[in-house]
Amino acid sequence: MNSFIWSPRGILRTETERFIIRSIQVQEIDDVYISWWNDTEIQLGLNMPARDWGKAEAVKHVSRFDNLHAFHLGIYDKSKPNEKIGFFTIFNRPGPGTATTNVVIGDKSFWGENVVLEVRAHMLKFIFNQLGALKIKGEISGRNLPSIYNYQAQGFKNEGVLRAELPHPTEDRRVDKYLFGLLKDEWLLQLESNDSDTSATND
Repeated sequence: MNSFIWSPRGILRTETERFIIRSIQVQEIDDVYISWWNDTEIQLGLNMPARDWGKAEAVKHVSRFDNLHAFHLGIYDKSKPNEKIGFFTIFNRPGPGTATTNVVIGDKSFWGENVVLEVRAHMLKFIFNQLGALKIKGEISGRNLPSIYNYQAQGFKNEGVLRAELPHPTEDRRVDKYLFGLLKDEWLLQLESNDSDTSATND
């Protein structure tokens, strides 16, 4: 369950307890995927307006990802392994040793089901251990309370608030941007702590 099948520029595939995670390919773009970009409620989580995309825009977006430094990964429920419920995106910068991630759950029936926590906890292993990142970052709108909760729950530190940094996508006002970061050393300490807690429970 913890293995990552991947070679540079090749398709990445891995699994968590409930989900399959693998690179989205252009030929997999369908109406469901496109609809997420055009859904006002989903795009509010990204602090963006609905995109009014067609297939050409979606193909252009997916084609940006090289599976070397940039990954666009579909999230699939194991009970329906050919149906995407969301996606996880990674932008890795080997020079400074940083990576930025983003996750969108497009299937609203999975909202509130801890998909983000499960998927990101798993993908942290890949980003730190196989991509060699020393820090993982997240930048989100200050009005995205679920994302703030998820980052904090996984040990990310709030590194700052950029006040009135972003235009609200549907209203005539501006919103703050929150900056979160997790260092590899902090993540390793979390793993050690979790292992210690498990050992104590099993004694």
